[in-house]
Amino acid sequence: MRPPHSYRFAALAMMLAALVSTAGGAQTFSTSVFAPDGTRLATDVYLPIGAGWGPWPVILQRTPYGKESNTVKDSCLLFNLWGYACVGQDERGKGASGGHYTGYANEGVDGRATLEWIGSQWWCDGNVGTFGASALGMAQYALSPGAPRVLKCMVPIVGTADFYHDAVYQGGALRYALTHGWLDGHDAVDVFEQLKIHRLWDAWWEGFAVLPKVGTVNVPALHVGGWYDIFLQGTLDAFTSFQHQGGPGAVGRQKVIIGPWTHYGTFQNSAGQLTYPANAMFVTDIFPIVRDWFDFWLKGGKPGVARWPKVRAYLMGAAGEPGAPGNTWLELSDWPPPSATVRFYLDVGHGLSVAPAPEGELELVADPESPVPTAGGQELSNEAGPYDQRAIEARGDVASFTSEVLASPLTVVGRVRCRLWVRADTPDLDLAVRLTDVYPDGRSMLVTDGIQRARMRCGDDRECFLSPGVPTELVVDLWSTALAFARGHRIRIDVSGSNWSRFEVNPNDGGDLDGRSPGAVAHPVLLVGPSHPSRVELPVLRPWPFPRRRLGEAPVARQ
Repeated sequence: MRPPHSYRFAALAMMLAALVSTAGGAQTFSTSVFAPDGTRLATDVYLPIGAGWGPWPVILQRTPYGKESNTVKDSCLLFNLWGYACVGQDERGKGASGGHYTGYANEGVDGRATLEWIGSQWWCDGNVGTFGASALGMAQYALSPGAPRVLKCMVPIVGTADFYHDAVYQGGALRYALTHGWLDGHDAVDVFEQLKIHRLWDAWWEGFAVLPKVGTVNVPALHVGGWYDIFLQGTLDAFTSFQHQGGPGAVGRQKVIIGPWTHYGTFQNSAGQLTYPANAMFVTDIFPIVRDWFDFWLKGGKPGVARWPKVRAYLMGAAGEPGAPGNTWLELSDWPPPSATVRFYLDVGHGLSVAPAPEGELELVADPESPVPTAGGQELSNEAGPYDQRAIEARGDVASFTSEVLASPLTVVGRVRCRLWVRADTPDLDLAVRLTDVYPDGRSMLVTDGIQRARMRCGDDRECFLSPGVPTELVVDLWSTALAFARGHRIRIDVSGSNWSRFEVNPNDGGDLDGRSPGAVAHPVLLVGPSHPSRVELPVLRPWPFPRRRLGEAPVARQ
C-alpha cells in the first residue's frame, strides 16, 4: 500500500523537493531511542547547516512508512532550511526499529519517551513540534495526553484522535476496507484480528485512548482534514475536544482547516467524480501556514498567527455550475457553527419533505449473501469522494427518498443524522444511509454516509439485540459536511442494509460476526408518519452572513 504522501498528493512531494533543493544541507546522523519497555526505536536526526551552532527548536515525525522515505527526509530538509532541527523515527516493529508492530497500542508511550529524549539533547532548545499526515498524524494525537512540557505544538494532517470510533468501528460496524486493507498492506493482519477480539469498548481500548484523557492534553494543534477524508469526523472531534475540554495549554489554542479533499487527494481540488474551483487547491498554501505555525509556537515569532480564525472550512457547492452558491472558504469562530435543524421526513412514496409524512410502512430487504456495494465516500482502498450513486439506487434492496426540486439554496454545515424507525424480523441488522446531492441532469452525487449496527445502538461497551416485531428507532450518524445545495437540485437519502466493503456485512441473525454465523435475510419494515417519524436532520446555517473569501486571501501569512 502506498504511503499517504506518495499518492495523488504527489504534487506536494514535488513541491517539497523543489523547496529543499535550495537548502544549504544538513548534518544527519542515526541513533536509537529506547521505549520504556526497552524496545529500540530507530531514529534519524537532521541538524541544519548554516543556521548557527544550535541549539534549535525541533520537529518530530514518527512514521510506519520508513524514516528514510522521501516524505520524511524532504520534510526534515525543509525544516532545516527554516532553521529547525528535525527527527524522523520508525515506529516500533516498522523500518529499522525493534519490537513488534502493535498498531496504536504503544504509540503514546513510545512517542512521549521520544519527546523526553529529544528534550535532553544538546541540539534541542527545549521547544519541540510534531508534524505529519495520516498515520503520522495519528501518532501525534496518540502522544498528546500527558506529553512532556518540551512539546509546544502539533500539526496533525488527515488523522484522528479517536481510534475506536473513526478508524475502526463506525456506528458499531467494522470499517473493513480501511482496517483490513491498510493492515494487510503492512503485514499486520494480526493487529486486524486483535481489533475484532475487542469489538466492544473495553480496558484494551481505554489503555491508549486519547479523548477520555483530553484534560491532560496541553498542546496547541493545527488540525487539517477533508470532507471526504477517512478520518473527517475524528479531525473535527479532536479540534473541538482539545479546544474546549483540553488542559490549560490546549483550550482556546486550536485551529482547524477542512477542505473538499479525499485522503489520497489532500490539498487537491478534484475529489471522486467532481472537480471544485481552483480555490479549493491548497498545495502551495499549506507551506507558509505550517511555517508560521511553528515559528509562532517554537520561536516566538509571527504574532499574526494569534489572529487566525479558529476554523477555516470550505463550503462546497455544485461543481461545474457557474454562479452556484458555495465553493468558497468560510472563516468561523468555532465548530460547529450556529445552525437550525431542518427535518426532512421520509414517506412511503419515496419522497423527502419538511412536512411530516402520513402513517405508512415500507419493507426493506438485507441479504448478507448479496450486499450493496460501496461507491465512493470517505474511503482509502476503495474509490473515494463524491461518486454518482444511480447504479446503487437501481438495486431492489436500496430505498431512495428524494425531495422536490429546491426553489432556493439550502446551506448545510455541521453534523448530519438520520433517525429511522424499523420493525425488524431478525435480532440484528445494519442500516446504511447515504446523503446525496441530485443534480438537474439526474446525477446523484454522494455527499456523506454512515451506518448503524442495531446490536450496538445502546452503547459501545455492550450489545442489545432487537426484539422482532417491536418498533425501534435507529440513529445513523452520517458525520459532518459543508455543502450549499443549489437551487434546482434535490436532496436524496438512500437506505440499505449494507455498504460493502466499506463496512463488514452483518449476518443479521445476531450470531457470530467473525464469519461463523449462518446468516439470515432480513426484511425490516421501515415505519413513517407521526407515530414513527423517520427523518434526516440537516444542520442549516442561520440566515446571517459569515465572512467568506478565498483562503489564500485570509491573513494567514501576514503579521
